Amino acid sequence: MTTSDLQLQMTSICTEVLNRSTLGPDDDLIELGMDSVAAVEIVTRVETTYGVDVVDVIFDTPTVNRLCDVVSGATRRGKPHAAA
Repeated sequence: MTTSDLQLQMTSICTEVLNRSTLGPDDDLIELGMDSVAAVEIVTRVETTYGVDVVDVIFDTPTVNRLCDVVSGATRRGKPHAAA
Protein backbone atom coordinates (compact mmCIF):
# COMPACT_ATOMS: atom_id res chain seq x y z
CA MET A 1 0.00 0.00 0.00
CA THR A 2 1.36 3.41 -0.90
CA THR A 3 1.44 6.36 1.45
CA SER A 4 -1.16 8.16 -0.65
CA ASP A 5 -3.49 5.13 -0.58
CA LEU A 6 -3.14 4.91 3.19
CA GLN A 7 -3.81 8.64 3.53
CA LEU A 8 -6.92 8.43 1.34
CA GLN A 9 -8.29 5.48 3.31
CA MET A 10 -7.48 7.06 6.68
CA THR A 11 -9.09 10.33 5.56
CA SER A 12 -12.18 8.40 4.51
CA ILE A 13 -12.42 6.70 7.92
CA CYS A 14 -12.06 9.99 9.79
CA THR A 15 -14.46 11.98 7.60
CA GLU A 16 -17.13 9.29 7.97
CA VAL A 17 -16.76 9.01 11.73
CA LEU A 18 -16.63 12.78 12.26
CA ASN A 19 -19.41 13.38 9.72
CA ARG A 20 -17.33 15.88 7.75
CA SER A 21 -17.48 16.53 4.03
CA THR A 22 -13.79 17.45 3.90
CA LEU A 23 -10.80 16.86 6.09
CA GLY A 24 -7.23 17.93 5.52
CA PRO A 25 -4.33 15.64 6.36
CA ASP A 26 -3.09 18.00 9.07
CA ASP A 27 -6.47 19.03 10.51
CA ASP A 28 -6.71 18.39 14.26
CA LEU A 29 -9.35 15.70 14.75
CA ILE A 30 -10.08 16.86 18.30
CA GLU A 31 -10.77 20.39 17.09
CA LEU A 32 -13.09 18.91 14.45
CA GLY A 33 -15.18 17.16 17.07
CA MET A 34 -13.47 13.88 17.88
CA ASP A 35 -14.69 12.89 21.32
CA SER A 36 -14.13 9.58 23.10
CA VAL A 37 -16.98 7.88 21.23
CA ALA A 38 -15.61 8.97 17.85
CA ALA A 39 -12.09 7.99 18.93
CA VAL A 40 -13.28 4.46 19.76
CA GLU A 41 -14.91 4.21 16.33
CA ILE A 42 -11.74 5.41 14.56
CA VAL A 43 -9.58 3.01 16.62
CA THR A 44 -11.92 0.12 15.79
CA ARG A 45 -11.94 0.90 12.07
CA VAL A 46 -8.15 1.31 11.94
CA GLU A 47 -7.63 -1.97 13.77
CA THR A 48 -10.13 -3.78 11.54
CA THR A 49 -8.67 -2.34 8.34
CA TYR A 50 -4.93 -2.40 9.09
CA GLY A 51 -4.53 -4.73 12.05
CA VAL A 52 -2.88 -1.94 14.05
CA ASP A 53 -4.05 -0.99 17.51
CA VAL A 54 -3.84 2.81 17.88
CA VAL A 55 -5.83 3.10 21.11
CA ASP A 56 -2.75 4.24 23.06
CA VAL A 57 -1.96 7.04 20.59
CA ILE A 58 -5.28 8.31 19.21
CA PHE A 59 -5.32 11.46 21.32
CA ASP A 60 -1.57 12.01 20.92
CA THR A 61 -1.76 11.81 17.12
CA PRO A 62 -4.92 13.71 16.26
CA THR A 63 -4.31 14.21 12.53
CA VAL A 64 -4.68 11.92 9.54
CA ASN A 65 -0.98 12.31 8.71
CA ARG A 66 0.15 11.33 12.20
CA LEU A 67 -2.19 8.32 12.29
CA CYS A 68 -0.82 7.27 8.89
CA ASP A 69 2.72 7.56 10.26
CA VAL A 70 1.82 5.36 13.22
CA VAL A 71 0.09 2.74 11.06
CA SER A 72 2.96 2.73 8.54
CA GLY A 73 5.56 2.39 11.28
CA ALA A 74 3.74 -0.43 13.02
CA THR A 75 3.17 -2.24 9.74
CA ARG A 76 6.85 -1.93 8.75
CA ARG A 77 7.93 -3.31 12.12
CA GLY A 78 5.31 -6.05 11.91
CA LYS A 79 3.86 -5.02 15.27
CA PRO A 80 0.11 -4.84 15.80
CA HIS A 81 0.41 -2.28 18.58
CA ALA A 82 1.46 1.19 17.47
CA ALA A 83 3.00 2.02 20.82
CA ALA A 84 5.00 -1.22 20.99
